[in-house]
Amino acid sequence: MAAERPARRSSSLNEAAEAASKTVSPKYVPLRGDQQIELDVLAKELQAARTRKSERITANTVIRVAVDVLLKRRGVLVGDTEEELLASFMEYIEGLESQRAAGNEVDPDEGS
Repeated sequence: MAAERPARRSSSLNEAAEAASKTVSPKYVPLRGDQQIELDVLAKELQAARTRKSERITANTVIRVAVDVLLKRRGVLVGDTEEELLASFMEYIEGLESQRAAGNEVDPDEGS
């Protein structure tokens, strides 16, 4: 019987994250009917509005963008329920919009 080799590991988490960011894998998320409809509508609107036709925009594209935004701004997510998490993120977005409407320079990194 051959000796088992130790599992190959990246030398750093950054390398592992970099490697993982180059591949996609399915993550199944149940969506409400209204979310599915609006997501498909948004993807079709973005697809139609493209000026460069190099990459197709689908509902999955929009979901991946939303996930990246949430991960980048994870610090603004506060709460114990989906409703509370959504409210905290929307409060953050509304704060940015208020700053912009008031003519203030918006720092999206503030609060994250």
